[in-house]
Amino acid sequence: MFKFNFNAEELDESITNENEHQIVETEELTNPNTFTTLPFTELCIGGNSLKLIHEFPNSYNSDLIPGTYEGGFKLWECTLDLLEYLSNNTMYCREKSVLDLGCGTGLLGIFTLISGAQNVDFQDFNKDVLTNTTMSNVLINCKERLKVCKYYSGDWKSFTTFNEDTYDLILTSETIYNVNNYTKLINLFEKKLKLSGSILLIAKNYYFGVGGSITEFLNCLKSSKLNADVVWTSTDGVKKTLLNIHF
Repeated sequence: MFKFNFNAEELDESITNENEHQIVETEELTNPNTFTTLPFTELCIGGNSLKLIHEFPNSYNSDLIPGTYEGGFKLWECTLDLLEYLSNNTMYCREKSVLDLGCGTGLLGIFTLISGAQNVDFQDFNKDVLTNTTMSNVLINCKERLKVCKYYSGDWKSFTTFNEDTYDLILTSETIYNVNNYTKLINLFEKKLKLSGSILLIAKNYYFGVGGSITEFLNCLKSSKLNADVVWTSTDGVKKTLLNIHF
């Protein structure tokens, strides 16, 4: 697992497994204007405008390669639904410590920063997603709040083991497509969520071809200390569900 602050002059490129980690601390952002002048798409969410940089292509040439690339360069549709929900429920964000889990573009965490979050940690499986996409989007949307952001790459098991922080709010979108990861995900939730906190998890009801589903995830959740409430479901198109998970 890697941990690093946004203002990186140089990043260590060594490879680690889930039982190892490396911390990279930095002091100063190099040439921030390089990022703020890149082309972007503007998304209108509630009364807020979010900018999504599109300069960096997906070097994996695939939406998903399990265990190698977990889809972070793509803006998945459930993320937009969760952004809309947050825009109408900003009480989740204000003065809260937030984890954007499987962050990809980072728009969920960015929205909470705009809405008054105390601090946000961004986690993604792939380091290059964080350095090429997440960080750029944070900078172009929230340049004045860089000091309250941290970034982690790696497996969920390593993140749970080596990150000692806990969170008021955990946001995660389309991360239950692989049933083999449910145990690690639920363990992370139990270790990283504050007793009074909430997890907002949104996903398609069923992932054809890979087997993950809301029903299967809820069945696994029953053996944990956590409970889940359905707070939103889609009314047309692909069926999607938003859960509020809590102790």
